[in-house]
Amino acid sequence: MNNRSAGDRNGRGAGASNASAREIRGERKAQRVRTARRFIIGLAFSGVFLYLALRDIEWSDFLASLLSARFEYLIPAVALSLFGHYLRAYRWKFMLSPLKRIRPNRLFSVLMIGFMANNLLPARLGEVLRAYTLGRMEGISNTGAFATIVYERIVDVFALLVLLWFTLIRQTGLGWLRVGGLWILCLNVALLILLFYMERNRARTETMLEKLAGRLPAAFREKALATAGSFLEGLKIIGKAKSGAMVALFSVPVWLAALLAIHFCLGAMDLQVPYLTSVVLIVLISLGSMIPSAPAYIGTTQYACILGLSLVGVGKSQALAFSILYHATQFFPVTILGLVFLWKHHIGFGVMSRD
Repeated sequence: MNNRSAGDRNGRGAGASNASAREIRGERKAQRVRTARRFIIGLAFSGVFLYLALRDIEWSDFLASLLSARFEYLIPAVALSLFGHYLRAYRWKFMLSPLKRIRPNRLFSVLMIGFMANNLLPARLGEVLRAYTLGRMEGISNTGAFATIVYERIVDVFALLVLLWFTLIRQTGLGWLRVGGLWILCLNVALLILLFYMERNRARTETMLEKLAGRLPAAFREKALATAGSFLEGLKIIGKAKSGAMVALFSVPVWLAALLAIHFCLGAMDLQVPYLTSVVLIVLISLGSMIPSAPAYIGTTQYACILGLSLVGVGKSQALAFSILYHATQFFPVTILGLVFLWKHHIGFGVMSRD
């Protein structure tokens, strides 16, 4: 009798374990399907924007513009871009301060790994790899690290909206950009209010999340609650006035470096355009990066550059040549550095996928 009861318990335990394993396999399969779907959607958007960018191009003019570029101007453009990324890493230090104090040099390597992954992997997986790498290197929660990345994106969008406002008060004929900016402002403010509420009302948020988690399969319930708790930990920066002020302060040179990098790329093409053109371009390129696309923002970057330069009378073929040079300054240095840091810290895509 006792043996039979023990056997029944063992059988039920094995059955529950098998059910949990099936749930986990099912969730992983669903995740792969979602990633593939986002990749396909990104390819479709990139295809559309590439078509718009390449349509009616005079290829002889394009090649002449590209080959006559003053490539020495790209050196300061690359240097400024990397300096801006280092400042971004330094700013990230303040966002992470409620979780752990981390040296900017280590954050810079993590940042480069994430940007490299965005250039090479589909579905913007670079942000996920960035949080994973930081968690593995510094022993903090991946989800907490990801929460600071979400906050960073909100800060960057507000900085972008300031640049957009600066552009709109000095440039006519951009009504469509004003409408788009208002929509982005509303969404960004709504997201910031939501995160602020979650951070300020943590107990109520946790209660609500527990109710939602109750609808999940048992295999994922505890993990989902732990992940949500870690995410809330990462939002502590929102309630830190001093750290928030430092984040705002360092956002100024971060974007100034990006603007100067574009300025030198314009100089490489010998484009005599108003100083405001760099601001228009950084706004459009940044807006384009929010649209689903193939890895490295192919297509959206080219069309954003062509659209921005068309406002100051630059021909489409010459604008496309500019976009290729500018894109190269953003793609190759970051990708090479990211791969070097990935090797240095002994992190592989396969390991991340299994984890």
